[in-house]
Amino acid sequence: MTVSATSPGGLTERRLSWRSLGSLPPWVSGLIGTVLIIAAWWLVSAIFFGPEGAVPSPINVVQELFSDFGSQIYWKAVAATGGAALIGYLWGTLIGLLMAVIVLLLPWTEGVVTQLAVVCSCIPLTAIGPIVTLMTPAGSRGTSIFLAGISVIFTTVVGAILGFRAASQTQLDVISAYGGGRFKQLTKVRLIAALPAILAALKIGAPAAFLGAVLGEYFLSGVDSGVGIQLLAAQADNASVRLWALAITCGAIAGLAYLVIGLLGRLVAPWASGDADAQGVL
Repeated sequence: MTVSATSPGGLTERRLSWRSLGSLPPWVSGLIGTVLIIAAWWLVSAIFFGPEGAVPSPINVVQELFSDFGSQIYWKAVAATGGAALIGYLWGTLIGLLMAVIVLLLPWTEGVVTQLAVVCSCIPLTAIGPIVTLMTPAGSRGTSIFLAGISVIFTTVVGAILGFRAASQTQLDVISAYGGGRFKQLTKVRLIAALPAILAALKIGAPAAFLGAVLGEYFLSGVDSGVGIQLLAAQADNASVRLWALAITCGAIAGLAYLVIGLLGRLVAPWASGDADAQGVL
C-alpha cells in the first residue's frame, strides 16, 4: 500500500496507465463510453424506476427495437421521416451555399446574409412550426421539410464562407493576373479550398435535418405515418419502452447520417479527412 502511494516507481506506473488510456484509438474510447452509459442507464432503471418504468431497462428497449424491426409500420414511418429530412437537407444546403456565394461575389451583402443565417439558427422551431403548418395543405409534409431545411442553413452558410476565404491569396492573384474575376476565382480556386469546411458543415447539418423533420411531424395534420407521429402515439399511450426505442432510433439514424456524409466526404475530398493515408496519396 505504501509503495503505490509514495514510491516514485508506483506513481510513474500510474501515470503511464492513464496516458495509455488517452492514446487508445477513437473507436475504443467510444466503445468504453457506450458501455459506461449503458451500465449507468441499467443501474438507474433497476434502482429507481423498474424494468418498464419511465426509464425502462436496456433489455426491454432492445426487445422492443427487435420487435419494431419486423413491423412494416415502423419502416414506413422511418422512410417517410427520412424522405422529408432528405428533401429539406438538400434544399437547406442549396440555399446555404447560394447565400455564401452571394457574399463572395457581392461582399457588401455579407451583413444581411449572415444576419439571415443567424435568424434561421436562432428562431424557435416550435414557434414557427404551427405557422408553417397553417400555410401548407392538410396531408402535406411541408412543415417537416421546412424545419429540416432551416436547421441546415446556418451551418452551411458559415462553413462555406469560412472555406471560401481559406483559399490561397497567391492562387487568387494568379487568376486575377490572367484577367479572371470573382466568379473565375470561385470556380477555379475557392470551391476546392472550401471543400473541407463545406463537408464538415454538411456532416453537422445531416443529423440536424433529420431531427428537424421529426419535430415538424408534431405539427402535421392529415398525416398518419412518421417517426414523430409514432412518438406522439407512444406518449399518448404512456408506452415508455416504445418511446425509448423510438428515441434511440432517432439518435441512430442521425448518427448514421453523420457517418455517411463523412464517408462520402472522404471519397470526394480525401485530403480533407486529415488521414495519414490520404495525405500520403497526395
